[in-house]
Amino acid sequence: MSGTANKLGIGLRFPLVTAQGWGWVSDVDAVDQAVRSVLLTEPGERIGRPNFGAGLRRFLFQPNSLETRAQIRKTLQEALPRDETRIALQDVQVTSDSRDPTLVRIAIIYQVPPDPGPRNLVYPFYLDGGGA
Repeated sequence: MSGTANKLGIGLRFPLVTAQGWGWVSDVDAVDQAVRSVLLTEPGERIGRPNFGAGLRRFLFQPNSLETRAQIRKTLQEALPRDETRIALQDVQVTSDSRDPTLVRIAIIYQVPPDPGPRNLVYPFYLDGGGA
């Protein structure tokens, strides 16, 4: 393993697939997985880290409005740098989908030092409230 992997960490691949043995992730893949973990975790779920997680589920039944998208963006801008200190967050964009009024696309642009280029995660998130 490279020195970067040792610096960035090694962890179990999620979701766990034990049919082929334990899967491991390292280096920037471990960081990418950790970013997703912040998105999928509700505050209070992790023992010892009660504030960890973005808590996106609270937006599930909100309307797909400019206000809701702005709240999601603000939540992620606060949670990601707090909970995943290995990244340098560059931008969070939350946009609606013209074909599906319940879908918002969350685009997260970040850098993992010392990796030279930015990384991009696009996460589809479905709201139940419909479009505006």
